[in-house]
Amino acid sequence: MTDYPIPAKISLPLANKKTMGVEFISFAKILYQQHLIYAEPRELRLHKNVAELTVIFRDKASFKNWYKKLQVIPGWKLSFDKLLTDKPKTIKEKDVIIEADNVANCTCTNSGFYILRGRSLRFINELTCNKCFKQVSYSRIPVEIGIENWQVKYQRVYLNWLESGLFENEACKELMNYKKGKLNLEGEKIRKALAAYFKIPVYIDYFTESETGSDKCLICGDTGSDSGIQSPKKICRYCNTIFDYHI
Repeated sequence: MTDYPIPAKISLPLANKKTMGVEFISFAKILYQQHLIYAEPRELRLHKNVAELTVIFRDKASFKNWYKKLQVIPGWKLSFDKLLTDKPKTIKEKDVIIEADNVANCTCTNSGFYILRGRSLRFINELTCNKCFKQVSYSRIPVEIGIENWQVKYQRVYLNWLESGLFENEACKELMNYKKGKLNLEGEKIRKALAAYFKIPVYIDYFTESETGSDKCLICGDTGSDSGIQSPKKICRYCNTIFDYHI
């Protein structure tokens, strides 16, 4: 079954009726850091003695199990549960447009490899399955790997290039410094960690200014071998890159 992001409200019954609920504004950050929700949109509303936090969960597992996952975080009981009279309730929102037509997550159990690319725009797949071509949900990735932090940095640099402003040239140099650039070196570190965790190959799709990319490996210049998918067509098993968008 296809796994979609789920918009929802988290209902928080407050122990202190006089509270304004401001303690929970940073709660969304905790959920975000644990790869459970998308960073935006989020909203906190107070109705009588109940605070409602509006979020978009990354997948069904995050929607169902977020409370259990957060309970293992040190200090959770001290900083959160004491403020409530009961366990939070998670209510799925209806008739919500998530700002994308076909946002769905990979549910494959036998993927051959994953494709890692730096974040450009929202809801563009950043870790893609080679079989279904859908996003591998970040909720499946250990926080320690640090993929979200890297993607945030990558997007900042990418947007500087995209906006064609004061920092365009510097951003382009950083994005295309494949061998020594800090951004790409960190991406390679993430790639290795993902491959070790999922126990399947992970190939990086490096940035190029051309829409079709390169027909050679951007690290070693090798022409590569068949990727097994229509596009990108080539992989370099030596450098763990994927390239060649010619159809």
